[in-house]
Amino acid sequence: MRITAILTSHNRREKTLACLRSYFDQALRTPATLEAVLVDDGSTDGTAEAVQAIAAPVTIVRGSGDLYWAAGMALAEKEALRRAPDCLLWLNDDVVLDRDALERLLAVAGKGDSTCIVVSAVRDPTTGDTTYSGLRRRDYHPLRYERVEPADRPLAVETFHGNIVLVPRAVAVSIGGIDGQFAHGAADYDYGLRATKAGVINLLAPGTVGTCSWDSPNKPWLNPSKPFRERLQFLLGPKGLPPRSFARYLRRHGGRAWFVFWLALYAKFLAVSLREAVARSLKLGSPRSKEGE
Repeated sequence: MRITAILTSHNRREKTLACLRSYFDQALRTPATLEAVLVDDGSTDGTAEAVQAIAAPVTIVRGSGDLYWAAGMALAEKEALRRAPDCLLWLNDDVVLDRDALERLLAVAGKGDSTCIVVSAVRDPTTGDTTYSGLRRRDYHPLRYERVEPADRPLAVETFHGNIVLVPRAVAVSIGGIDGQFAHGAADYDYGLRATKAGVINLLAPGTVGTCSWDSPNKPWLNPSKPFRERLQFLLGPKGLPPRSFARYLRRHGGRAWFVFWLALYAKFLAVSLREAVARSLKLGSPRSKEGE
């Protein structure tokens, strides 16, 4: 069996090295050849040179520095599929795998359908709490998903965080690959949902198989302590919910009312910002405020 890990990285040399070392240091009972494709997206901290020095079978693809996660992973996937591996292993470059991680994922894959995707939960390296995992829809809203806690048996999930995902080559080809047209995030949610619609089962493996700290800000564009311009830039930027990417996701997974969800998000941002501006204005204009001037 040939397994090719795909990663993308930007100026996280030490984390990327730790991730790759944990991958190539797997304790495998199943005979397997491990390779990796890393998209080094314009790093200036010597990531590519450091990876080349570990003497492991890693193909490095140079990026321009503006690919972000979705386009970087799509590029890595495309390069990896040219080599026709049996499976692709998605890895976030800040993941550190347990030594038996891959063996456990392969065991789940062997028990399930040959076309299933195996998803893994990861834990915080300090607290041990689950940080990323499989996901199930919480309610009617196409963005509201809740994290599924891993059990002692494989669980079917609707979609997933893309930190550790084992994908058979046939599935990757049939689904059409990671969509690099997303600005940054949402490509993993989109992939899992497209898989589900295509009849592919997303299986969450038992337990956790590695560590990865939570790195997702909680809607910083609604944080009243930040200036309006800064919040607007984050909302519209690659790591927020840029209009084109948000619309791309909702057209696929938001149903007939997708435009309502699209418009509601930006309307809420403007309403909250206006309310905060009015509150500040009233506070500055209050008698107590004037007495203190």
